[in-house]
Amino acid sequence: MRIAVVGATGRTGRLVVDLALAAGHSVTAVARTPDRLPEFAHGTPRTESADVHRPDTLRGPLNGQDVVVATLGSTGRQATNVFSDGARALTAAARAGGARHLVTMSSAGLDTGRLPFAQRIVTRLVVERLYREVHHDLARMEAVLAESDIAWTVVRVPMLKDGPPSANPQVCYDRPLPRAGTATRATVARWITDHLADPDTFRRLVHLADD
Repeated sequence: MRIAVVGATGRTGRLVVDLALAAGHSVTAVARTPDRLPEFAHGTPRTESADVHRPDTLRGPLNGQDVVVATLGSTGRQATNVFSDGARALTAAARAGGARHLVTMSSAGLDTGRLPFAQRIVTRLVVERLYREVHHDLARMEAVLAESDIAWTVVRVPMLKDGPPSANPQVCYDRPLPRAGTATRATVARWITDHLADPDTFRRLVHLADD
């Protein structure tokens, strides 16, 4: 398959690129500053420069792709619109370019109502206060996707950390996990690359964490 990874210089994006290359896909690594991309263990992707705040820059890199994976991030905890602007730009460019699937990342902290009581209190008192502005924009992103006609998958993750992938990650569709402490970036990247064309994930919220 032809895969575009937008946000490829980030720690999760780099892993998705390398795993997709290892699986034999044709990969385009898309970033604002492609010269920051590392050398990859499993090949060399095509590289393209684009910025989700400048939608026209995405048209070329996403043209002819089968799947678009967005691993966008924000710096700090201040108000941002990178995720919602990104969703609007990416859905338009992916649709115009003929992509069949758009995968994005979000936060497990957006849905706390069905968590166990203790975890719900900690999340609301700590996580929501620290990341309120980021969560607001992630919620806007999810709303943009829900209103679109593209086949999207939102991967909701808890706190991310470095480390090897989980052998048996926890996965729930459209509802929170009963326990979700952390997830390694490698776990998330592996799950994404294993489900690039899985129709069971289309237009669904996938909650993912380590075992």
